[in-house]
Amino acid sequence: MNKRLIAFLSILSLSLSLPFIPANAAAKAGGACSKLNTTSITGSKKFTCIKSGKKLVWNKGTQIAKTSLESKYSAYELTKLKAYNNIREGADKGNLENISLVYHVSKYFPKDLLKLYKTQVEYSSKLYGSFFKKKEVMNIYLYTEKDEDFLYSKKLFTQGMSDFVPWFEAWRNGKDQQHNLGLVAQYAEYPSQGNWEGHAGILVFSGANLYSLRNYSIQVMPHEYWHVVQDYYFRPKWEDFWRDSPNQSMDGQDFYSLSFPTTFREGSANTISFALASKNPREYLNLYSGFILEKKTQSEVKLFGTLTSTKAVESALKKIENRRLFAEAHESSYSLGALLYEWVIAEFGFDAYRRLIENQLIGNSFEDNVKASLDISVDQMYKGAAPHILAAFNQK
Repeated sequence: MNKRLIAFLSILSLSLSLPFIPANAAAKAGGACSKLNTTSITGSKKFTCIKSGKKLVWNKGTQIAKTSLESKYSAYELTKLKAYNNIREGADKGNLENISLVYHVSKYFPKDLLKLYKTQVEYSSKLYGSFFKKKEVMNIYLYTEKDEDFLYSKKLFTQGMSDFVPWFEAWRNGKDQQHNLGLVAQYAEYPSQGNWEGHAGILVFSGANLYSLRNYSIQVMPHEYWHVVQDYYFRPKWEDFWRDSPNQSMDGQDFYSLSFPTTFREGSANTISFALASKNPREYLNLYSGFILEKKTQSEVKLFGTLTSTKAVESALKKIENRRLFAEAHESSYSLGALLYEWVIAEFGFDAYRRLIENQLIGNSFEDNVKASLDISVDQMYKGAAPHILAAFNQK
């Protein structure tokens, strides 16, 4: 990342985290001040304390010139870049010491995509490994439609095969070949009981290449891989957590949503993967612009068309918490959740988001996690992020 951009975002981070406390009350032209020649910033103006007759008052103020970055980027984009910088900084400072990568690659897998995904996996591992308490085996699977019979033979993949087969048929018939798919994403006791390992992988059309896939596909590998990090902090203790919870009588999926809303599970995985898959800030902004434009034109998801005010955004976030209770919840969560946790990281820092991951089993609900990790309620989080999400959907 450009060093000047890093420096600016570091200053921006500090300025947003520390409130401006003037020596006097908020300055306004003609208002009383207490010390000659002191200055105070209110809004976009800088006021100076002057002597008018026998009184000390604030002058008319001078307009503060915008920095080159402020002129170039909107407030919405600056929030995005702050989150991007926070996420990338964790990877740039990390290492591979806590991860042992094991690749499982089809002989049919496109060579240029193999190179891309290996690069993504190794860069992501520098950040993801910082969440692990010891060295963990991470299995990476890269397969195609030509591996269908092999995939059926492996227990790890059989549960999702009914979803993959229609895609395989489409690819063989020359359709939808611009898409790639998540194959597996979990921290699990596999290949043997008591042996916990990470498993993440994707499927692509065997004839695909870097230019044939849609832009959004660039982030699928780090997205699926991030689910392993999420799993790491709850999956081994999930059964005990459910058994000991006062909510254990709930339906399993509803209980899961109570602790892990789909905006957190899928949405924040997008927050992380978009940043790690984008090589520079401009690519990051462009990737999001295309992604949100696609959502705005996605007529089968009616919820996107309701996002006309911050109150409507807050309502939408509440509505999609449980995917069983609202049919559009899962699809909506990828975009709304990505923007929600982008705002969280920009506002509270990456370490605060890290606490959300580590505290997944705290208390009896996701509300308890948010309060412990961010010191605010879920409703306050939604309200804080609503302007950022609305700005995304208001972009032309």
